[in-house]
Amino acid sequence: MADVTYLGGNKKAGGAPALPAGRSSVVHCLMIPLTTDILLLPNAAIAEVVAARQPEAVVNTPDWFLGEFDWRDYQVPVIAFEVLNGDVAGDIAVNRNSRIAILNTLNGNPRLPYIGIMTQGIPRLQVVQDKSLEANPETEQRNKVYINEFVMVNGEPVSIPNIDLLERVVQELAH
Repeated sequence: MADVTYLGGNKKAGGAPALPAGRSSVVHCLMIPLTTDILLLPNAAIAEVVAARQPEAVVNTPDWFLGEFDWRDYQVPVIAFEVLNGDVAGDIAVNRNSRIAILNTLNGNPRLPYIGIMTQGIPRLQVVQDKSLEANPETEQRNKVYINEFVMVNGEPVSIPNIDLLERVVQELAH
């Protein structure tokens, strides 16, 4: 098995492993399709997945910051992850299968409890076991700024995002 045991925040910051070593573990996850990638996040990191809608634009923000929308009395900032990570330049198209995956932030900030990620398809459930997770050797040249690890789940390439870093960069713009 690859040395990939953390599904979420910054593993270097001492987060708890999602797949503890020495035990057969199962983590229920969502695979979130983007334009160029699939993000893998544990279900506990996702508050809800909602139908895509055009967020209200915020002036003087980068292309990856799509705006904010009202969800359950919160103004949720919505990002285009693939633009933020440098995988795609410019606008992300919203299609009939697009959704907004609303992530729970990790640091208990009451001003930023959620971040939305615009998807390019309908997220799907994935049960991840230690035996189904391995390193993806074909991603050495890819940008890892907002990615903790590139892995294979049952032979399918996915990326595990750094939620802590996403929270910090969005917080700088949103508040």
